[in-house]
Amino acid sequence: MSFATAPRVASLLPSATEIVGHLGLQRYLVGVSHECDLAPSLEDLNVLLASGTCIRLTTSEIDPLLLSQEEINEAVIGSLRRGESLYGIIDSAFLVAKPTVVLTQALCNVCAPSASQVTGACELMDLSVQVLNLEPHNLGDVAESFVAVSTAITGSAELGQAACTKFLADVKAVTNAVAGLVGDRPCRRCVMLEWTDPLFDGGHWVPEMLVAAGGDAGWRQTGDKSKQIEPAVLEAYDPDCIVIACCGLDLDRNIRDAQVLEKKPWFAALRCVREGRVFAADGNRYFARPGPSLVAGVAILARCMHDADSAVVAAIEATGLLPAEGVAWARASGACRPSAPVPDIEELSCWAVHAKACERGELFYIDPASGYQVFTEVSQKKRGYCCGSGCRHCAYSHANVPAADRAARIQQPAWLHQIEISTSCPSIDLLFWSGGLDSFLAYRALQREGGENACVVFITTFDAKTRLIAHSEVAVDVIVKQAKAMGVGLVGIPLQTGRSYTEQVALGLSVAAAAAGVSKLPIKRICFGDLHLEPRRQARDAELAPLVQRLWGDSVVLHYPLWRKPYEELMADLVKSGAECLLSAVPKPPPPGASGIVVGARFGPELAKQAETAGWDAFGEAGEFHTVVSTWLL
Repeated sequence: MSFATAPRVASLLPSATEIVGHLGLQRYLVGVSHECDLAPSLEDLNVLLASGTCIRLTTSEIDPLLLSQEEINEAVIGSLRRGESLYGIIDSAFLVAKPTVVLTQALCNVCAPSASQVTGACELMDLSVQVLNLEPHNLGDVAESFVAVSTAITGSAELGQAACTKFLADVKAVTNAVAGLVGDRPCRRCVMLEWTDPLFDGGHWVPEMLVAAGGDAGWRQTGDKSKQIEPAVLEAYDPDCIVIACCGLDLDRNIRDAQVLEKKPWFAALRCVREGRVFAADGNRYFARPGPSLVAGVAILARCMHDADSAVVAAIEATGLLPAEGVAWARASGACRPSAPVPDIEELSCWAVHAKACERGELFYIDPASGYQVFTEVSQKKRGYCCGSGCRHCAYSHANVPAADRAARIQQPAWLHQIEISTSCPSIDLLFWSGGLDSFLAYRALQREGGENACVVFITTFDAKTRLIAHSEVAVDVIVKQAKAMGVGLVGIPLQTGRSYTEQVALGLSVAAAAAGVSKLPIKRICFGDLHLEPRRQARDAELAPLVQRLWGDSVVLHYPLWRKPYEELMADLVKSGAECLLSAVPKPPPPGASGIVVGARFGPELAKQAETAGWDAFGEAGEFHTVVSTWLL
């Protein structure tokens, strides 16, 4: 190495960071962008970041996990029209990192901080900084960028030249694997979509990748920028297959967006869609980044466009360059079902199938009800974070699902309304909350027991499909509205068929316990609003006491604050609260003389007396009617 001191490298591009890792030079990284995730692997980069020798240098106001493609596109266009960059450089972090080599690009204003931002950050330091702009337009340029990075960091092209040669040889290996079997057959017409709303085709190196994979580049020319296209272009081209690999989006997101696209009549009418040849891929890694992973992108394209030819598929797989199905790429077409019946799962719930798939370490399974491919918890953990879409087997309590969307989207127990728990609270009570009269009065009782330092968190179970509270017919959105109005934290537990109740409740209690652990406050009681039905309490004790014992030992107990309280006392407390309590469900026709007991009626002394006179429980404790309290009116 010709440098007197070791270089300090700041990479503002995910592709450049991947190249640095690919060359084995990650030890020189002192800063990376907020999007960088490979050096050469996620684990390697995390080690660097955890050590403190490498820090994040950029930010972005656009979160691709939380916005629709249309919203992202509008944000990009608006930013570019205003002459603003989508990214911000954290000047203070740049000063801490003190890079001597900065890897960036000026090829695309959407992909990295602007040139002026980079210049401004470098001028903050009293150092001589080498700025290397990587601006490849085709696969040859990408290969040459390995040489440029190697030279900038080590002063020698040796490492880069070796990587360059291997990269081009690997691309050729995929090409030869396909060409040796397809012979003179017409090239497959394959379209790679870089965006779906609006439609953009793949630009720069993508047309060359299509040709290398044994396909036809169609109307695209290598080196051209990605262009917006109309549906009529695809209709006229009549592609044999479509690969949706949108820029910046991972496999899960591209599968979801592919399924959204399939709902559009013009797209559903395409021949390849009808025949089930729509695929999705991790566009972020294998197509958008001009780096080593483009080789795998070529292999993915070849695999997808020759899907029906088993001999070609085998040849592609034999190259060892095709990444795993379900991790890097997957069939996305709703028309696609398993090519043959999958044995021994038709009568199992998806949860049982999922459990078996996880036991085998599999990344996805076929849902026995729909035939769709579903990613397992193993796959979710491999990704390392919540994608924000509300996945069925999210391993991260839906941490990145937007708060406003959680009531509608979560499939696993998660916070529906989270608040900061005051450290002045001596302990936490978890109250099973249905949104009705009993829950409301139980909450008031707990407040009186704990005084001004009482701390209560609601636990709500609801049907995962209908998003309704069992029996009461109250939507979970209403429960969230109640909790927000009361300033109380709320954990939601979507109850899934085919999965045990106690298993799901255990997960929900664990979500609450994790937050309690952060606040360093003990959970003391699991509380219920039951009034007097002994069989119901016995059933709760039998089902949940062992669970609580397993989770917390003897430190947490079941608590019934309203147990056998006189109805007169409970009614007086309801009246004192001033809360509006309405009937939300009346499962059976009321008996004669109780015509006022209807959905929407206000519960109070008169209705309770009417129910009791008709032979019903005055508070509907036996399920005669159910209620909802309008806490937001208090």
